[in-house]
Amino acid sequence: MSEFSNILSQFIHEKNIKVYPLSKYCDFDRATMYKIINGKRNPPSRDIFEKMAYFMQLTPTEYDQFKEAYEISRVGSDNYYRRKSTENFLMHFPDKFSICPGSASSAGSGFKNDLQTPACASIHTQVELNYALRNILLAESSESAKGKVAMFMQPDYEGLFSLLSSLNLGYTLEIHHIFCLSNSEILNNDHELYNLEYFNNIFPLYLRNLNYQAYYFYDSIHSHFFNLNVLPYFIVTSRYAVSFSSDYQYGIFYSDPDIVAQFWKMFYAFQNKCAPLFQVFHMLPGNLHMLHNLSLNAVNSYLLQPEACLTPFITDRILEQALSPMLPERNKLLPVIGAFFSKNTENLDSMHVYFTKKGIQRFTQTGLLKEIPSEFYRPLLPTERLEMLQQLVLCCHQGTYRMLKSPLDQLPINLHLCVNETMGYFSFDNAENQTTYLMFNETGLLYTFLDYLQSLEETCFYTPEETADFINSEIRKLQYSQLYSKKETVLPPPRSKMSNYTF
Repeated sequence: MSEFSNILSQFIHEKNIKVYPLSKYCDFDRATMYKIINGKRNPPSRDIFEKMAYFMQLTPTEYDQFKEAYEISRVGSDNYYRRKSTENFLMHFPDKFSICPGSASSAGSGFKNDLQTPACASIHTQVELNYALRNILLAESSESAKGKVAMFMQPDYEGLFSLLSSLNLGYTLEIHHIFCLSNSEILNNDHELYNLEYFNNIFPLYLRNLNYQAYYFYDSIHSHFFNLNVLPYFIVTSRYAVSFSSDYQYGIFYSDPDIVAQFWKMFYAFQNKCAPLFQVFHMLPGNLHMLHNLSLNAVNSYLLQPEACLTPFITDRILEQALSPMLPERNKLLPVIGAFFSKNTENLDSMHVYFTKKGIQRFTQTGLLKEIPSEFYRPLLPTERLEMLQQLVLCCHQGTYRMLKSPLDQLPINLHLCVNETMGYFSFDNAENQTTYLMFNETGLLYTFLDYLQSLEETCFYTPEETADFINSEIRKLQYSQLYSKKETVLPPPRSKMSNYTF
């Protein structure tokens, strides 16, 4: 029996549902319904599923259980949980305003002042480990010269990564991190992908704009780190090193220079066998040569972001007028940016752009695009917004641009994801208000997000007609507000003083 037939049988038994009335309500004969209940027939269509749920009068919790069982039986357990964990990551993508600067001061070496520093000392509890790691990180970040930290460990130590993202470590502290990615799509105890869980844990470091670089290698995670290995993890700075267990319960602290140097030697040897997880760059005037890496040259590129990708509708005239005159080397940057927009326009037929109502409303009201750093341009004028939205309507009718329904209509405003079979990236505003790009170097994460977007069904979207109607309603609101503002500027002539008198 399948997951779906099991829970269907359970509800029928618990709620004393009569099979014959259920069959009639779903337009099935009784024999067909019994085959579904006994798992001898595939789960029914989504419409029939909804009819079953309605007939059985399920509570919200029961409905969620019923729907999960239906999806698992329809697409398979692995596919369902992989896509569900991907959706959870996207829906909880941190907005910039939720990343607050750390309050802990990095001034002074807490470890040097608060603890004795023997050449070697044992660590017996996670509390002691947390204390030691915090202090060696603060000590390294307070060095007058540029500090450097190397970490060889899995990104499942939530306490450490919360600490890293909360301390004022600054960009001058280099953090190099090596960890193992699973060479198979195995799930953890919470039915989440290990690799996606790791990405979720390290992501706040990019949002905080730390000088952090992750490197990866493939292996079986459990056999590599959890198979009777004594101290498989270590963190090393210029003066200290700590090796510790994979459950973070014990370890050894070192301050002997020769031992610290040996840890650095081991780390560099490992690093030579690994690859960077992402290519990281910030959208700054000096980095615009990287735009050619973002062009959507491949067929079937998928874009997921709250506001629709509107850069293909920015004409050369709009770009010339809106690009900030204060931008350094503006005349050199203008053709570079224009060529990037034109390339995206050429590739419109091969794009699948998924966006939300809130994203469109934000653009209509503000004239701002999250895709372009605010210091690059002035807010687009109402006439420019109207011109771009009218072009967007045409693409909505063609089905290139699709508007998302619940729950995906609540995507965080800071989320921008682009993937195809050959490349992919996240872009977002970090805590320093810089537009940051994380370009995938590792294909596993790339295909995880690509698979999710490719698997979205029609029930996730408004129809092309509904989408076009919504955009047109926003166009009418903008036209009305523009007309109203013009009327307000035409003031009536002042009344003559003589008008107060009657003759």
